[in-house]
This record gives sequence, structure tokens and C-alpha cells, in this order.
Amino acid sequence: MKIDIQSANFKRSAFTAALFFVLGIGIAIASFFIFDAKSLPASRVVNISADIFCMILAFVLYICCVLDTQWHGDNLNYFLLMIFTDFTAAITDEFAWLLDGIPKYSTWNMLINTLYYITTPFLAFLFWRYVCSYLNIERTKTRKWDILFFSGLCLAVVMRLTNMFFGFYFSIDDLGFYQRNSLYPISLIYAYVVMLLTLILVILARKRFQRHQVIALFAYALAPLFVGVLTIFTYGLSLSSPIIMMVFLLMYCVLNVVQGKEKVVAENELKMASAIQENMLPRIFPPYPEREEFDLYASMQAAKEVGGDFYDFFLVDDDHLALIIADVSGKGVPAALFMMVTKALIKNQTLADCHSSADICVKINEQLSQNNVLDMFVTAWVGVLTISTGELICSNAGHEYPVIKKAGGKFEIIKDKHAPPLGAMSGIKYKETTYTLSAGDVMYLYTDGVPEATNRENELFGAERMLEALNSASSDDPKTIDTHIKESIEQFVNGRSQFDDITMLCIKYNGKNGSKKQNGSEGETGTVATTKKEE
Repeated sequence: MKIDIQSANFKRSAFTAALFFVLGIGIAIASFFIFDAKSLPASRVVNISADIFCMILAFVLYICCVLDTQWHGDNLNYFLLMIFTDFTAAITDEFAWLLDGIPKYSTWNMLINTLYYITTPFLAFLFWRYVCSYLNIERTKTRKWDILFFSGLCLAVVMRLTNMFFGFYFSIDDLGFYQRNSLYPISLIYAYVVMLLTLILVILARKRFQRHQVIALFAYALAPLFVGVLTIFTYGLSLSSPIIMMVFLLMYCVLNVVQGKEKVVAENELKMASAIQENMLPRIFPPYPEREEFDLYASMQAAKEVGGDFYDFFLVDDDHLALIIADVSGKGVPAALFMMVTKALIKNQTLADCHSSADICVKINEQLSQNNVLDMFVTAWVGVLTISTGELICSNAGHEYPVIKKAGGKFEIIKDKHAPPLGAMSGIKYKETTYTLSAGDVMYLYTDGVPEATNRENELFGAERMLEALNSASSDDPKTIDTHIKESIEQFVNGRSQFDDITMLCIKYNGKNGSKKQNGSEGETGTVATTKKEE
């Protein structure tokens, strides 16, 4: 479970939990004074003060945990449950001391002490699950131990509830005083055994921990065990709950803040990878200010720090312009690496032979299919425009259909000849489609992140909305079209997180003797920011 601090569920859960902590602390402090703290023995004042300190620290730790965006999942859930359990132990311990020796509250004293005793085995079991989740051990591998420990937990709870009637662990005498009985040490056996077995797991997996992390885990297990041994022989000082909470603080700082630091380093490296990827794509617009025969603009928004989409365009020679847009399967770093390899291969092959887009795709497909152990593939649209004539030869390798607007007309989806994606399998023969662009014609290319953009009602932006947005743009200028589509998508998704890369390339053909005076994109820089695909 990843916590989204902006979501309504998080706000409700956070408010409910915070209210639980605040009410508990308020009741604890108020009760301390209601029961006349001045008349209590010094040892009880120390115990109660330590319990209140423990509860306040639990609240602070809770706030830190839920606001820590680096930490989520089962590991966080178990840690929060341990905090709640120890908070419960602290407040029950306080009331046990306040009610001790008051006969009319004997029944309440028994119930409160029973609840306090129940928290001990729960903390041990949660610690076991916390360590397993921290190590990312699959539940199937620990199933037998989970069943054994959970069965022991149920037995421990039943024995504590039974103690209310038979008093073999503790009892409340006629004067209302708590009394430990001869079998009290048996109540600690489950917690001790589970803690020690968990420490054995830590020792066996020590190579997956840093030294300070092992020390923190041992501190949590051994500190309460040591205090528990002392309490067997000493009665009157109860500091288990605050000591455990202080160890929780140590665990949070050592295990998770340090881990968060490592994640920040990894995120910085991803940002550097993103910057490298951005710089691989042409971003200066217009790219060829001296060429008035065409105008183009392109952009890429990645769903993650690095994306799998890419576009490219370059002059093969003085009369041929290559246009490429592609989408790599998968997400993240693997897709980004595959994208960079594919981009380089396509450019090199196109520069070597620009006369057949089909031959380009055939050769690239064979290269990508070799040793493709990850079974990744690329949908791509590859075209070469003869600038002097407007003839555009292109091949579609499983990519989205292009959209073309004839001068004075409307944008329409053109269903060209499709073939499987590049890298999917070897031996594929690709087909070519030829268009003849006239002066004023506009071609719009895109990845499936455009039609598959999704709003909060799980509706897709779709091809129809895309065409409506294209036809409602204020001009045929490629940059204006790009900006208008982005604004239309943002308005449609209404704040929903982007889940796929959104990449667009738009070219307007002005003709052999065309003019770009109507296009106001001189000196602009294309956006390569950071969000998928329609088959």
C-alpha cells in the first residue's frame, strides 16, 4: 500500500488515527491529575510519566511515518501496528497504576492488566512480520512459521483471558492491589521465543543488512527482553513501553531514514538518466530555420523519470527529411535503455539507406530480435519525406495510425499498412505506404499515451476526442497543435496521474517554395517533461 497524502482515503485514515492518539494522550494526562498525582508514590509517578512520554513519542512517530513518502507497503503497515500496540500498552499500564489499590475498581483493574498482558505477544508477532517484510521474504516461504507463530499468539491471548478467572499469571486481591503469581514467567515465554527466532533470522540474513541496521533490530528485541527479565524479579518499576517506543524511534531513524537516503541517491541517478534521455531527443524548434518548405514540432512527456517513447527527425540529405515516432514496451529504465538503442539503430540505418522505409524496418527488426532475452519490442512509425516533391514514404510497425489534414480540410485518421512491432520476431516483411503532401497539409503523429489518457471515471481520451481537439486548434502551426492537445488532455484527465508516456510529432508541409511566416515558433524550445499506448 503506497500512501498518497493527497487522497481522501489517506486524509480520513490519518484524521482517525491522529484522533485516536490525541484522545488517548488527553485522557492519560487528565486521568493523571484526576487521580491526584500528588498522593501517588514516587515510583508510580515515574511510571505514569514515562507512559505519557511514550504515548506522545508514538504520536510523533506516527506523523513521521505517514508523511515519509519514501516508505510504504507491508513494512510500513507492520511498523505502524507496532506503534499502535505499544501505545495501547502504555495507556493500559498507566491506568493499571492509577487504579491499583482501589477496591471499587478491581474489575476494571483486572481488565486493563489483561489488555496490557495481551500487547506483549502481539508486539513479538508483529516484529517477526516486520522483519520478514523488510527482507522482502515471500509469505509462501514463511507460511509454516507464520502459522506456528500465529497459533502461539492465539494460545497466548486465550491464556491471558483465562487468567481473568483462574489468576495463574496475576490477580487482584480484595484490597484492589495487583499481585503477580507463581506462573507469571510463563506469560513471557511466547514473546521470548518469537523474538529470539526472529533474531536468528536477522543473523542468517545479515548480509542483506548493514551493521547499524542489525544493531537496531537487536536493540528492539533485546531491550524489552532485558527489561522483562528484570521485572520478573522486581516489581514497582514499569518502563517496558517507553523503552520499546524509544527503540522504535531508533529503528525508524536507522532502518528507514537511512534507507530513504539510499532511495534519494537512486532518484537523483534517475533524474540524471532522465536528463541524458531528454538531451538525446531534438529539442530546438524550429530545427532548421533556413528551411521554409516545412515546419515541425515535437514533445515527449514521460510517465516515470525515464520513458520508453521517443521521436526523432533529421535531414538525411538536402532533399530528404526522416520522421520517426516510437513506443517501447514496458516502463522505466529497461524501456529507456531499449529506446536509446532503437533510436540509434533507426537513425544509422536511415542515414545509410533512406529510399525504402520497409527495408529500414526489416533490418532494424532483425537487429532487435537478436539476443532479445527480455522479449521487448517497439512499435514505430518510420517515414522519409522528399522535401522537393512532398512524397512521403512510410512504414508502420504496429504503431498508431497517423492523422493528416489536407489544406483547408479537417484532420482525419489514415489507416496505413500495419505490421508487427520491431523486435517482436525475426523474418517479418514490412510494407510501405506513400503519401503526397501538398502545400498546407499537416501530419500529426503520436503514441498511444494520447488516446489512452484516462480521467477519474476511467474513461479514455480516445481517437474521437483527439480529432476534436486537433480540429479545434486555433491554427495549423505544429507548436500550437501540440500545446492544444496537451491542454485538452490535461482538462480531460482532471488531475489524474499520468500512467503512460505521451509523445507527439507534428509537421506542416509548406511546399517547395513555401513560407513559414505564419508559423510563430522561431527559436522555441520543445518540452521534454515527465506520463502509454493504443494497439
